[in-house]
Amino acid sequence: MTPDMDYNRLLLIDDEPGIRRMLALDLGADGYDVVTAEDGAGGLALFGRLKQDIVITDLKMPGLDGIEVLRRIKQQSPTTEVIVITGHGDMDLAIKSLQLDASDFITKPINGEELAVALNRARERLRLKAQLKAYTEELETRVAEATAKVVQSERLAAVGQTVSSLVHALKNMLTGLRGGTYMVRQGLERLDRELSSQGLDMVERNLRRVAELVKDLLTLAKPREPETAPTDLAALCREAACCLAAEAQRRDVELTCGLAEDTPPIMAQVEDRAILDALMNLVGNAIDAAGTVSKGRVRMGVGVQGDEACLWVEDNGPGLDDEAQERIFQGFYSSKGAAGTGLGLMVCQKVAREHGGRVEYQTRPGLGATFRIILPLKGEDSDRREAAGCANA
Repeated sequence: MTPDMDYNRLLLIDDEPGIRRMLALDLGADGYDVVTAEDGAGGLALFGRLKQDIVITDLKMPGLDGIEVLRRIKQQSPTTEVIVITGHGDMDLAIKSLQLDASDFITKPINGEELAVALNRARERLRLKAQLKAYTEELETRVAEATAKVVQSERLAAVGQTVSSLVHALKNMLTGLRGGTYMVRQGLERLDRELSSQGLDMVERNLRRVAELVKDLLTLAKPREPETAPTDLAALCREAACCLAAEAQRRDVELTCGLAEDTPPIMAQVEDRAILDALMNLVGNAIDAAGTVSKGRVRMGVGVQGDEACLWVEDNGPGLDDEAQERIFQGFYSSKGAAGTGLGLMVCQKVAREHGGRVEYQTRPGLGATFRIILPLKGEDSDRREAAGCANA
């Protein structure tokens, strides 16, 4: 329907032939395109094919009465206007028809002026409905267009921010590589073995950072289902401690794994390499934090609490300030400055969520922070009592 339509297509349903003929002639002379039916069933069949704008139906007819005709027409086409014809003693039925959303009713004997008023009212209602629909559709279109522009703008802004941060991180790494290369070259020219060794160390550190950045970007870039298998989380904890022992020693940080030698396996269905990488990321961050204070310490462990396993890492570093807590899981934010890419905790969170878990943290400003990888447990370990305690970390 459009607002400029005439709405002159009309269906007349009445079981009295004289009334049908008279009304059809009068309405046709008034410019209406009229089709007629002698009963409710025939009227519904015609309406199903032609979908007239306005229906005039008698209330009392054999078979399907006018109330049932009204109900079925409204089910098929709620916007169609239905005018009912009723006798003087049928006011209860007339009121019921209005409750079923009939647009009007007229009484027998039919008065031409009353019918004309009812039809004009019905046509006006159709025009208003069409206008409202047109306005609504236009508004929805404009909202959709505006939303698309906002989304596109936000995407471009996000891409711009990501590219800017990525370029900044790569620029820092390239600066480190150039500096290391220069030191190596100067050492070779001067036959200064120590200077060359220092430059080579700088090159290797920045190459590792580039490799870590590429690996983190690949991890974040694509959704994936982890390839899980029964894994001993206690063994992963010990492996992470072993892998980072040298780095802790280099930073003069005491790294301890809070698991006794006889700690039984804590089995979970995980992808061991992904969880190990996430845990090592947390331990590496903790070592960096503890390395900034005197007598830095990092403790780590694993425990079971209810139906969840908890890999925890605790440090006695400076803790997290308000800005760090607000942006901790955002990309390219790092409290390490140029030394970090700001993707590590995003990767940890993504890996945990891929396993149905999460990353949580607690911070004590000036006293350190604790990070936990929480993973769902299945099997007999979910009934085991807390070991090396999540709650105690």
